[in-house]
Amino acid sequence: MSGSSPTATTQSGVPLSALPVHPQPTETDLVFGIFNGQGQFVPQGKIWSGAVDKKGDTLAGLLACPLSPSDPTHLTNKAYVDQMGGQVQGRVAALVTQAQDAATQAQTAIGNASTVAASVIKTQRDAPDGLAALSSAGNLLLGGVECLGIRNGHVLMVMALPTTDPAVQGAWWNNGGYICISQGGASA
Repeated sequence: MSGSSPTATTQSGVPLSALPVHPQPTETDLVFGIFNGQGQFVPQGKIWSGAVDKKGDTLAGLLACPLSPSDPTHLTNKAYVDQMGGQVQGRVAALVTQAQDAATQAQTAIGNASTVAASVIKTQRDAPDGLAALSSAGNLLLGGVECLGIRNGHVLMVMALPTTDPAVQGAWWNNGGYICISQGGASA
């Protein structure tokens, strides 16, 4: 028979599904491939040239990370660190300025309180029912002179007394060397 085409026949054999299944290679199993133009055996975990081992490795070149981190464990790039550093620096500068302002306000308040206290004391000093000044020894000061206190266990009184009987009952007066107490009453 001429012009007839040959018939393809299929031979029976073992189906692919019946072949033994080999486990996937582990990260440490060596795999042959051409890397950087050279045929070499490398661990399965590093089948890409220059791959970094997840369990720790050393980089010989630069590692780029264009993204900003969204988790504390993410890799960060220099631009992000610089930006955060600038924000922290700005915040610290603002806090320093606030602290300086607070210190200035506190100093002003102290000055104002001191001025007000001095003014109150000045208006109350030597006024009826007011304040009286004391010397460093604890004696009463009137007009800058210690006029009433205790010295060497004795009552100290320094004041100008009238030199004649003032004719006021119970008043003290000076009789030229000693103090008299007026009985008062009879006036001329």
